[in-house]
Amino acid sequence: MSPRVFVVEDDPLLREGVDLILTHAGYSVTTTAVGRDAAHLAARFRPDLVLLDIRLPDISGLTVLSSLRAAGLGMPIIMMTADHRPETVRDVMSMGGSGYLLKPFEPQDLVARVRLALKSAGQKTHHLKG
Repeated sequence: MSPRVFVVEDDPLLREGVDLILTHAGYSVTTTAVGRDAAHLAARFRPDLVLLDIRLPDISGLTVLSSLRAAGLGMPIIMMTADHRPETVRDVMSMGGSGYLLKPFEPQDLVARVRLALKSAGQKTHHLKG
């Protein structure tokens, strides 16, 4: 079974692009544009990893991160952001984030970051297409 990745991103082009890139790399991808639905959907789908935009129109991605952790969901959560200020990075890590990916990013950087996070979490990724 392919590792499951849940993408929370309001930009439709980026969301669809991440979906295509990760699906092509062998992952099973579920997406949403709505931050308020993210914690409920993640609890329902039990993804192996979450890619979460920090700036969502309805709720902060940091609030979603906090909700996921408060719900006891321990999967890696990688925040996607164009904000590289040290305080943003500090907030992500102090709230239980597994790292961040600066936008814009290259497809190979996205796949490498996902693979590394899953490997660090003990997921088996050797069977995926490279």
